[in-house]
Formats: sequence, structure tokens, C-alpha cells
Amino acid sequence: MEFNLADLMEANCDAFPERLAVVSGDRRLTYGELDERSTRLANHWRQAGIKEGDHIGLYLYNGHQYVECMFAAWKIRARTINVNYRYVAHELRYLFDNAELVGLV
Repeated sequence: MEFNLADLMEANCDAFPERLAVVSGDRRLTYGELDERSTRLANHWRQAGIKEGDHIGLYLYNGHQYVECMFAAWKIRARTINVNYRYVAHELRYLFDNAELVGLV
């Protein structure tokens, strides 16, 4: 049987849905909430045509949104590409030209 990180996270979400999973500033998400939010995003991406192996850029600050996007990508077995918010124009251009992104958050 083959597992990925989404399978392991979902096991925690099923076992401990009311436990705190993410704290980001004033925002707090339980495992159940994290699973629900990331599942909705994963379904949206699937409907948009993103599939297993596709690259999704995450151009985000550190926070709950980053965790939700990572978990959503794992659910559809897409690959995430970190896009550091401190990159300057020529670094972004290089990354975007070479990362084969099909989506960017």
C-alpha cells in the first residue's frame, strides 16, 4: 500500500478532529477544520484541471494559508514550489519561467 503525506494528515484529522492543528497569529484551526478547508481547495484545483504531478507555486507569507495549500496539494498529489515573498523581479521571472507552474497562490 502506498501512502503520501495527505494520508498521514488525514489519519490525524480523523482521529483528532477537535484538537488544535495550526496556530497562526489570532487564527486557530483544528484538525477537522484544516481537513475541511484543504479538501475544498483540493477539489477546486481538481475542477480547474490541476492533477497529480502538476506544479503549484505558493507565493505566501508563513501562516495557516501556506499549511492549507500544502495539505490541499498533497491531497491531489501535486507538487508545491515555494516562491519566497522576498524574491526580487529577476528571481521571480527566472522561477516562473522554469518551474512549469500550472497554478500560483
